[in-house]
Amino acid sequence: MSPLLYYALPALGSYVMLSFFFLRRPRLLHTPWVPAFRPRLGAHRGGSGERLENTMEAMENSMAQRADFLELDCQLTRDGVVVVSHDKNLSRQTGVNRDVGSLNFEDLPLLKEELEVYFSPGHFARGADRHMMRLEDLFRRFPRTPMSVEVKERNEELIHKIACLVRHYDRNEITIWASEKSSIMKKCKAANPEMPTSFTLSRGFWVLLFYYLGLLPFISIPEKFFMCFLPTIINRTYFPFSHPGLNQLAAVVAKWLIMRKSLIQHLQQRGVQALGSLCSPWAAPRVGPLPPAPAMVRISKPKTFQAYLDDCHRRYSCAHCRAHLANHDDLISKSFQGSQGRAYLFNSVVNVGCGPAEERVLLTGLHAVADIHCENCKTTLGWKYEQAFESSQKYKEGKYIIELNHMIKDNGWD
Repeated sequence: MSPLLYYALPALGSYVMLSFFFLRRPRLLHTPWVPAFRPRLGAHRGGSGERLENTMEAMENSMAQRADFLELDCQLTRDGVVVVSHDKNLSRQTGVNRDVGSLNFEDLPLLKEELEVYFSPGHFARGADRHMMRLEDLFRRFPRTPMSVEVKERNEELIHKIACLVRHYDRNEITIWASEKSSIMKKCKAANPEMPTSFTLSRGFWVLLFYYLGLLPFISIPEKFFMCFLPTIINRTYFPFSHPGLNQLAAVVAKWLIMRKSLIQHLQQRGVQALGSLCSPWAAPRVGPLPPAPAMVRISKPKTFQAYLDDCHRRYSCAHCRAHLANHDDLISKSFQGSQGRAYLFNSVVNVGCGPAEERVLLTGLHAVADIHCENCKTTLGWKYEQAFESSQKYKEGKYIIELNHMIKDNGWD
């Protein structure tokens, strides 16, 4: 063995071991940031899969669907009003080929009667509300709802006005700066440094590079949110190859590089919340089986979403698609009988939809119940107790029955 290898191999081995050790235990080197909020269900463009994007109706609908985080983009009108709009030009949204900045707020045209869901070609959203709205009106309507505000243009007046509105409505801790460009993010942080920030594209690239080089545990991370639209749903935008097979291959490779379980867990242990999405209507926190992530949101279809429960709790998941259903902490009783065998009663569940309520005579008497199904695979799981007609059964109201043959244990049961 040459003298160079004699010293280099042990040094390299020691470096790899240290990097792996601190990747798993970053709190030995860094004090994690304690977030002011932990989003579970996010609405991309305010809920663009079910209503016209970025309208008040879309936001209201998202809140009704239990979203707790809104993702939106802002533009500035000619008369200095900050409006919620993804596009600078109004053609796609309204059919009018004018920039938002060339019109006063009162002169902005109505949105089209239907808009294609951007990451779901062939799916269209419709709604009664076709008006573009001011960011200030949104802050007034949802004063304590966390939001991500993305700035796409290097417009210092727009950035300054957003920062002032956030301060005025006391939203510094629950409003996130977002931008793809580092030069814009720098302006945003200068305008209001109290607001948490998300990764830009270049910063995300550097974090991935440091991760694969083993340097990530040893560098500082000022960002508080890692928001990622996963490659397999944006390949027509970011991988514009002429051959569809190349697009698909590039998306799969990019997904493999980005969605590393150890990377997401490392970021989370340092206080960086990971929000991922599968398609446009809902976003956060959320492609295939995502890495376990407390704040990661998965979106599977234009009108459905999937929440990811904390890794630190034992949990139950759908036996058919592995969508998370409930934490063990929310289990009330194991002594129930479903239509297909034993069942458990839970105080709360996620990723389920309810059918219409109907009266049924069960083993314990007459109840009004609604069948529940997995929002991801549509399998009927059990039912929700809407109303109990006997006083001794009132404790069941609002609770959920899930049958054992439809769920599995998938975390922390060793």
